[in-house]
Amino acid sequence: MILYKYYDSIGGKDALNSRKLGFRTPTFFNDPFELTALSNGNGPLGKQDTLRMQIQALKEQVVILSLTRSPLNPLMWAHYAREHTGIVIAYDVSGDFLNSQDYNLIPADSGDVIYTHTKSPFNLTPQTMQALLNVYQQGFGAPGPATYEHQAIARRLFLTKHASWVYEEEVRVVKIAHSLFDEEHLFQGDPFRANDTGGHLPQGLYLYEKRMPITGVYLGVKNTLLRDPVERSKLEALACPIYQLEVDDASWQLVANLMNFANEV
Repeated sequence: MILYKYYDSIGGKDALNSRKLGFRTPTFFNDPFELTALSNGNGPLGKQDTLRMQIQALKEQVVILSLTRSPLNPLMWAHYAREHTGIVIAYDVSGDFLNSQDYNLIPADSGDVIYTHTKSPFNLTPQTMQALLNVYQQGFGAPGPATYEHQAIARRLFLTKHASWVYEEEVRVVKIAHSLFDEEHLFQGDPFRANDTGGHLPQGLYLYEKRMPITGVYLGVKNTLLRDPVERSKLEALACPIYQLEVDDASWQLVANLMNFANEV
């Protein structure tokens, strides 16, 4: 499965050079409504307090990668690729790193974001509270298989957004960055779990060590990498399709022109 990530020009070059992906804790997302799909709790005040506490803890514990199904969305280029000056990278997400239940609370193949106009009441019954507790515990690394009820609560919590965001066609991968149930050196010793949060990274960003297969690169309408001989050589060395985007005069769409380096003199 191929999914896409939008970057500004600097972040895009870094991502192409490292082939690594950065996950972020939801507390640092741009939408203050993140992980609030369950906040309309319907039940005793004590259970509502537990609900709020567990959700807040998960906002600071889990890390999320946001991808999309479309590399040619003009709004996404304007918002996330620095006004069409950036880059979109196509990633093959079919491997265990992003698509295995063993390494992800929510893997890529079940990470389609759910868009809704309303926030339905969340009935705080013994069953839903137990399912939420299971999500909470697994968010801190607790072992054990996820039940259907657990998975339903997790998807509702991590994947639900307001309908105004529907243009993003977002697909999420949800991981835990640390585990309370494993020694840190053992957790970080797994190549699919190892991540870096060094001082050189923005707060809340976790850069994973796993190098990702890149299957294509899209350069924004205002991107200038192809004018730089060094950067142009780096793009050619990726050995994957490179597209330069242009504005289609006959529509409101973007057109992706495949670059043919072999025929250039």
